[in-house]
Amino acid sequence: MNRRIFGALGVIGAITLAFGSCKNDPLSNLGPQPASLVVDFNHLQLIVGGASGHLTASVLDARATPTETPVTFTACDNNLTVVKDTSYHPVPVTSTRAVVTSTVTAPSCVVVKGGGFTDTVTVFGLPGSFTGQVSSATPKGGDTLTIASTPLLKFNPDSVAVTFPGGTAAIVVSVTADTVKVLVPFAASGATTINGVLVTTYTPPILLKLPLPVAQTGDRWAPGDTGYASAPTFPLPTATGNSVMYITQVPLVSNDANCAEGIAGGATGKCTIFTYNANGTDSLQFTVNWTPATVGATGASDIDIYSCGSAGVAACFEDGGGGATAKTPESFTFKPSAGVHYLVIEQFTTPEDPSVYVTITKRN
Repeated sequence: MNRRIFGALGVIGAITLAFGSCKNDPLSNLGPQPASLVVDFNHLQLIVGGASGHLTASVLDARATPTETPVTFTACDNNLTVVKDTSYHPVPVTSTRAVVTSTVTAPSCVVVKGGGFTDTVTVFGLPGSFTGQVSSATPKGGDTLTIASTPLLKFNPDSVAVTFPGGTAAIVVSVTADTVKVLVPFAASGATTINGVLVTTYTPPILLKLPLPVAQTGDRWAPGDTGYASAPTFPLPTATGNSVMYITQVPLVSNDANCAEGIAGGATGKCTIFTYNANGTDSLQFTVNWTPATVGATGASDIDIYSCGSAGVAACFEDGGGGATAKTPESFTFKPSAGVHYLVIEQFTTPEDPSVYVTITKRN
């Protein structure tokens, strides 16, 4: 409601109560003369290309009674269209309704007139989804997704967040006002959103969270991540203190013979395998994290990690076993010899969250 009208109605109500005991009504000689214009909204927020909004207005007399006074609605500019709602037929005809449709992602307004009074309703036209270019509409889990801005939609680096179905957050690799890069998690079907989008046609720009037309599909690392000969490669960081991050899927395939602990060791017989090439001088820290699921009566959640030498499963736990401690996250640090090695992620408990986050840091 128009705030000024609310105030006017409040005053009128107080006057009516104050004179309620009088024999003669002091307002009886005023008649149905226009005294105010009331509009049901003072602001509309509409999706460009989406559903239209409605505005209903009436001219009131001094008793706050609607009168049969014509009301007109006019768009302030070409950013929207305003037409009388021909499907609206009040009896008696004491109000008028308009249909408002936003056509441009920009601010606008509607001027409402009736009985010699004028009011203005602000209208924001907003995008219904993010319309910038994406590197893939169906990225695989573990892929890097690149999202580009548009002339109208930029990014606020301080608040950008990409969330996949189930509330699974993507890992932000880099962000500027024009480009966002994230690591795609493994997620269920549903809506993906991007937060921190700035609509530049407003001053100051409006910050929005918008649907992002992207759905995680498939696995970047599969099917090679179940064996040593086919294991995909994790490039290592090259500068001291720097890290590289990867997202893998929780082990799904039964490959017990390739898992150092395996079913005989109380695990599930499922592990994923990734190769890395060490230079023999760098001390490396491997950390694996995940969202623990509630498993069994104890609520335990257990995924082990370890490094294997070039001989594969016969050369596992060369790191000393620091990443097999039944805690979250798991981590170990060691200096691998020069050559080929394997990072193995072995699942002990089920079910687990589908995304596993791997961080490798160069310590010297």
